[in-house]
Amino acid sequence: MSEEMDDYSGPFKPDLRLEDFSKEALVTLCREFMMVAHLLDRSIMPAILQRFGAQAMEDLAIEEWRGASPVYTQRIRKAMKIEGDDVAAIFKSLQIDPGFPHQYMDVKYEVVDAKKGYFWLDYCGALADVEPWGEARVVSMCHHIEDPTFDATMQAVNPKAKCRPVHRPPRDPKDRKPVCHWEVTIDDDAVPAEEAPITKITRLSTAATFEFGPVEKRGGSK
Repeated sequence: MSEEMDDYSGPFKPDLRLEDFSKEALVTLCREFMMVAHLLDRSIMPAILQRFGAQAMEDLAIEEWRGASPVYTQRIRKAMKIEGDDVAAIFKSLQIDPGFPHQYMDVKYEVVDAKKGYFWLDYCGALADVEPWGEARVVSMCHHIEDPTFDATMQAVNPKAKCRPVHRPPRDPKDRKPVCHWEVTIDDDAVPAEEAPITKITRLSTAATFEFGPVEKRGGSK
């Protein structure tokens, strides 16, 4: 059995597998993987803004997130065996959501009971990106974009869940902490939310339907 790799500083391995890395290396890599969605967003959204304007960027940002988030949330739940549809199950999914990269998004959670909970951000890298561009950009991200997309993410776990702000940017005062604070509730009497058309289209993609093989244990057995 070969030793676990804490990094990839040694010789090239033509048969490299993620299983070859140590826990510490995988955590480092996982954090970087979580940043990919934000790097993609930071590369495409300014191009859309420059070419088509602010409203087109906002509309496409909503469709992008609302299309992908419910699909990957359900994939992650299956992969990590996250069961149930209560607030704790929603928060479990958020804790490993690539949309909340650890440290770049410093998110805290409180489960009140099965039907109610709160989460808040002590630091938000996305907000740090847009605040210098003025209040209009902040409102676009923290109001217009997050309202439908946060709901879509919660409703992938429970179609009767809703996410509503306790407070959110623009910050007043400018250094307010936490930067935003949200309440998640599940109303058993509510009409279940319908899935967005873009989500249904995304579910037809190869990325949505792809199945990984089993994780190999150290030494090559499964």
